[in-house]
Amino acid sequence: MSAIWGIIATPLGFIMRWCYLLVNDLLHLPVSYVFALFLFTLLTKVLLFPLSLKQQRSSAVMQAYQPLINEINQKYADNPKKKQEEMTKFQNEYGYSPMSGCLPLLIQFPIIFGLIEVVYKPLTYMLRIPKEIVEVLNSEASQLAGLEKNSRYIETKVIELIKNSSGRFLSLDASSSGFSRTEFAGYVSRIENLNMSIGGIDLWETPSLKWSIMLLIPIFSISTIIISSLITQWATRGHAEKNKQMQTTNIIMIAFSTIMFGFMSFTLPAAFGLYWGFSNIVLIGQSIILRKIVNADTVRKQAEEKIAEKKKQQKESKTVKVKDKTGKLENKELSADELARYRLQKARELDDKRYAMPEDNDEE
Repeated sequence: MSAIWGIIATPLGFIMRWCYLLVNDLLHLPVSYVFALFLFTLLTKVLLFPLSLKQQRSSAVMQAYQPLINEINQKYADNPKKKQEEMTKFQNEYGYSPMSGCLPLLIQFPIIFGLIEVVYKPLTYMLRIPKEIVEVLNSEASQLAGLEKNSRYIETKVIELIKNSSGRFLSLDASSSGFSRTEFAGYVSRIENLNMSIGGIDLWETPSLKWSIMLLIPIFSISTIIISSLITQWATRGHAEKNKQMQTTNIIMIAFSTIMFGFMSFTLPAAFGLYWGFSNIVLIGQSIILRKIVNADTVRKQAEEKIAEKKKQQKESKTVKVKDKTGKLENKELSADELARYRLQKARELDDKRYAMPEDNDEE
């Protein structure tokens, strides 16, 4: 699994590197890593904006489709197989996909875990230190700190040790890395100048419930989750929506996301909590923009008109030739629903004949 996150971390580390170079080397901003993290968050949100726009439309359409979905669930509550058939038929007829609104959230998870790799391994993914030099530095840090060389914390420990005693690392024999002493010293200097701290907090450390200044980061993350979730629900909700079930579902989703990401804020590096807090802040602005672009009431009414037209077509009868009980063809008036059921029945009969087990004719 680590190899998969490493593949994702490679492009994310490249983006984070250029964000850091911009704010640190060009703009010379204080707490440059924090500003770089915010810029990284902003860029990823911009790249995902088309998917967010699609999610906004899907949420509005869902308001129109929800009564039909509830009707199917209630009507076939005791027949799961039939309910699944009707739900599939409904999705095919109306072009509705229950997963269409989930894609932006699903994409967030690879970004989150890829970013965590970047946070834990900044030498590899962000500073782009050659692998051979990283191995030399990790070997020395593992002896000093008592960590395994392949520990996920080893690179951040290298940073900590170099900042406390860069001379010890500069005196290392780097001949095995294939780089000259001058080149090796240049890479050590780059590591020493990397600042991944804010107010004395090392952002690769994990927050705890014990009171400290670091506790403010998960509090920031959790509070912005709640605020952004409420604003997002407001942005995707039409003015005419009074569906109590939808409102209850929204409340459950807000509670679930708050608990899940709140838990992650206390079990992952502090940099994740900052990233998620920044992400929620950007999401607030994005939700306001999306509400102006996508009018939930207009989209919902268009979906309702589509549903009404579809129902009208289903009620219209059509003359088709069907077989009676004797096998004789006769003309019969069938509605669209009846025709669909007839075709489904014939398809099942054909399947039964096609996959029927051959009788055992080997008996003597």
